[in-house]
Amino acid sequence: MIADFIAGAAEKLVLDASKGAEIVLVEGQGSIIHPGYSGVTVGLMHGSLPHAMVMCAQPSRLHIGNNPWIKIPPLPELIAMHEMLVKHLRPAPVIAVALNTYDLSARAARAAIDKTRRQTGLPTTDPVRFDSEPVVEAIDAFHRKRVRAGAKRK
Repeated sequence: MIADFIAGAAEKLVLDASKGAEIVLVEGQGSIIHPGYSGVTVGLMHGSLPHAMVMCAQPSRLHIGNNPWIKIPPLPELIAMHEMLVKHLRPAPVIAVALNTYDLSARAARAAIDKTRRQTGLPTTDPVRFDSEPVVEAIDAFHRKRVRAGAKRK
């Protein structure tokens, strides 16, 4: 995909997927602070125009890949950066955090989940390693609230 068309391609895929669907989940990889992939990430965010986002992070990762000079900011700051990038197109709050704790012991992973929950005030889990319910419930609650708000406007 030519970079100029990333947002349009993402938009088309979301519109196609939304036919007959109440919720469309768009999985994105990369980071808005990664020097090689930030353009793809921002294009995906702008093209998909999310109503809400789930922040994904790896608590043991302190910098971007092979770029030790690019420190990953604290999660609350990273969340604010993501929300700011889309707010002028459509406000899209981060409603949950999904952590990748594969390289942590079970005890350290649970501690990272608890720390993130306290730091962000958001439902947090490692949905692969532990229970996905906190993220699923956050998405469901956000969707139900959106539907109710839409019904009130009619």
